[in-house]
Amino acid sequence: MPEIVDGYTHVLTERFFEDLTDKFGFQGLSGRPEFLWDHEQRKRDMADYGVDKQIITLALPTMFQGMEHDLALDITRLANDEIRRLADEHPDEFIPVGTIPKVSEEFLAEFDRCVDDLDMAGVQIFSNIDGRPLDDDRFWPLFERAEATDTPLWMHPQLWEWYDWASEYMEHRLFGWPFDTTLALSRLVFGGVMEEYPDLEIVSHHGGGMVPFYGRRIEMFYEQRMTYPENYKGYHEHAAELSQPAEEYFKKFNADTAVSGSTPAIECASSFFNEGNVIFGTDYPFSPERGRQTIDYTIDAVERMDADEDAKADVFAGNLYELIS
Repeated sequence: MPEIVDGYTHVLTERFFEDLTDKFGFQGLSGRPEFLWDHEQRKRDMADYGVDKQIITLALPTMFQGMEHDLALDITRLANDEIRRLADEHPDEFIPVGTIPKVSEEFLAEFDRCVDDLDMAGVQIFSNIDGRPLDDDRFWPLFERAEATDTPLWMHPQLWEWYDWASEYMEHRLFGWPFDTTLALSRLVFGGVMEEYPDLEIVSHHGGGMVPFYGRRIEMFYEQRMTYPENYKGYHEHAAELSQPAEEYFKKFNADTAVSGSTPAIECASSFFNEGNVIFGTDYPFSPERGRQTIDYTIDAVERMDADEDAKADVFAGNLYELIS
């Protein structure tokens, strides 16, 4: 069995949860999600399925929606300290990734702390920031800092205001999250962020959303607007000038394999994104059996790929190590 590193998992600590609810008075969580800080069970699950290490990221990104700046900053600092502490307590199993939910001078300083002082492998951001797209001018300093420090950004989808009825069956998460991921990647391309910062590394959750499935649509969409600019004046008024075809920027993104064990979806991502840009990730512990099923199904899905053993080994661990080295 090759080495397996789970490149996108979610965690809390009990200390963080207690401070979040008691010290900060946060009431946005349902119940007491103890499974997110049952670290011994997490390690047993890893051992049972042959997972050697996990990237650990802060769970429950929706807690930051609309949160006041200074409160969010205090909670972010606490969260990053706890992620670092957890990784220090379990150095053989956990690789820490920090979280930066907003952008300001203070949050950029926290980014620097994650990279320079806490020695995080990367930083988690969200697919929109309080409803603003990621290519908003005020967010560019974060991307500049990430590229300059060679810090990969793990991008988790974020909710925003959808139809009132979209949450009744939780479609806002089922389909809304992959869609918001898709929008975010699109804004980074057409808004010129990836043109300006060509070495920026983004890890997109859930297989890159809709992007790989619609790869040829992206190609044709862009070509049509370049060929007939008189028919698409709105596009040309807003979109950045790109030096390459749009699909080339999309192909540079990284994507995880957190697609609920679908081999065709993983192969679709592998066929679209650049070689070496698909990393093993499960979304643990969010699945039946508190994450065990997603580990089992995702390992099986990668093993069933129409690829040689070296390529599968790269997905399981090699591509991630290359990203964070």
